Amino acid sequence: MVSRGASREGLDSLDLEILRLLQSNSRISFSDISRKLGVPEATIRYRVKKLTDKGVIRGFYTLVEPSKVGFPFSIIILADIDPDRLDYIFDELKSIPEAAHVFRLTGKYNIVAIFHVRSMDHISEIDERIRSLDGVKSAETLLVTGRVHINPRLPI
Repeated sequence: MVSRGASREGLDSLDLEILRLLQSNSRISFSDISRKLGVPEATIRYRVKKLTDKGVIRGFYTLVEPSKVGFPFSIIILADIDPDRLDYIFDELKSIPEAAHVFRLTGKYNIVAIFHVRSMDHISEIDERIRSLDGVKSAETLLVTGRVHINPRLPI
């Protein structure tokens, strides 16, 4: 049985245990979670719904190897954006299907975006699209030469 003491951001230890199990295998059944944690399945269903409704769980995904599905290259674009155009640029970047991650930064650049792309020509297309957006003052495009580590799990 899991201790239900107070924890982070209104999450108790049961919530955290459920999240740990789902991070390890998002396809785990509610009945398996129930059995592993020693609580009723209805409680697990309620907790997962609550975690989803609160935005703690943002979705359930399959981690796909990009190179196995036609995206052998990844690029990182660092961009310096006019502060008045940040929201517009974020919306534009989010609309690009190949955009895997888009982050706001501090420092020389205020945006970093990671894209998975099909070819060298595709790299040029994405690069030109980003640089042509109104509000992009400068951009640097980096070709990823190897992935050392990707960890979609949080150490909760």
